[in-house]
Amino acid sequence: MLFGLAALDELSSGVPGVAAADLERTFGTTHAVLTLAIFLGPGVIALVVEPLLFLLADRYPRRWFVRGGLAAMAIGAWLAALASGPVTFALALSVLWIASGTATGIAQAMLVDQFSHERGRTLARWSMWSLAGDLAAPGLLAALTLAGAGWRAGFAIVGGVIVICLLALIATEPAAAPPASSPEQAEPQPSLWAALRDALRDRLLIAWLFGCALCDLLDEILVVFASIHLRVDLQASPLWQSAAIAALVIGGAVGLVACDLLLKRRSERWVLVASCIGTAVTYVPWLAAPTPLVSTLLFALVGACSAPLYALAAAQAYARKPEASGAVLAASHLFTPLGLALPVLVGTVADHAGTSVALTLLVAQPLGLVVLVAATRASRR
Repeated sequence: MLFGLAALDELSSGVPGVAAADLERTFGTTHAVLTLAIFLGPGVIALVVEPLLFLLADRYPRRWFVRGGLAAMAIGAWLAALASGPVTFALALSVLWIASGTATGIAQAMLVDQFSHERGRTLARWSMWSLAGDLAAPGLLAALTLAGAGWRAGFAIVGGVIVICLLALIATEPAAAPPASSPEQAEPQPSLWAALRDALRDRLLIAWLFGCALCDLLDEILVVFASIHLRVDLQASPLWQSAAIAALVIGGAVGLVACDLLLKRRSERWVLVASCIGTAVTYVPWLAAPTPLVSTLLFALVGACSAPLYALAAAQAYARKPEASGAVLAASHLFTPLGLALPVLVGTVADHAGTSVALTLLVAQPLGLVVLVAATRASRR
């Protein structure tokens, strides 16, 4: 059941992105104001609040945070559906983002801790469910458009789906195990600040969290600028643009299944290096593809090789703190500003040098991860 929260997270976060044009018309805003409402405002608020919740989740029953996060997600989605302007919409999205990040982040940590002997395979499956959520958001809004409904109905439905998932989780969740010892016998825990400071002092953990942050490059950023590249450089129609993104997603699903199978026989680091090499080898020909058809076919290969990268990098980060996965999640927010800045950086390069040059920068993800594997090899030993 917890794996399904990965799809729910992508569904709830994908609706505002897919409905961006309709949101602009509804609220009469500029591109900049809408971007602030959808991304920057909620992202900054989540940066401040989420680390505290993750640290608390290492001390108190995690089911509280998952259930509370799902309930708050539903409330945030319904508030977004009722929003009267960009300010109230941004506040509603902030509630949705924080709740989603808390519920899904802690659910992921619970799964990683439960299957600590196969973190890479667990996170590969999590990524597979995330792909399902990526497809669900545009599918939902397309169906609502055909039915004559709009983005408000989309948020209302998402809120209802979240409530159904919450009730199903409560019904299927096993009873909590009794504590192993009484509070008097338990060892005193460090303060929240001390727990965070301890995580931030772990250089290998920070290195792998930086690797996880790099994985934003070949995710939403790639989708946005690949669509622009197809339209501007290859004169591709909207149909070809959609086909290329679909090929990327389908290839990603195949790559995650292959990753799961490979991890039965090879180490996580071996599969990570192989995926990085495959990504670089397929990415360069895709970028040089002369026609939309060739580009679409090669894009599926890029998706197959790049999809496992986040799961494998995150597995290395979680392995650094097997008893404090909440602290790992909290420390990952050190790179949230980088995640917010990367789209702006790539966009600036695209404005001044063209989309092809901007897309070339994205190869930093597989190359950077290979360097990271090599740099941490001696320290790991």
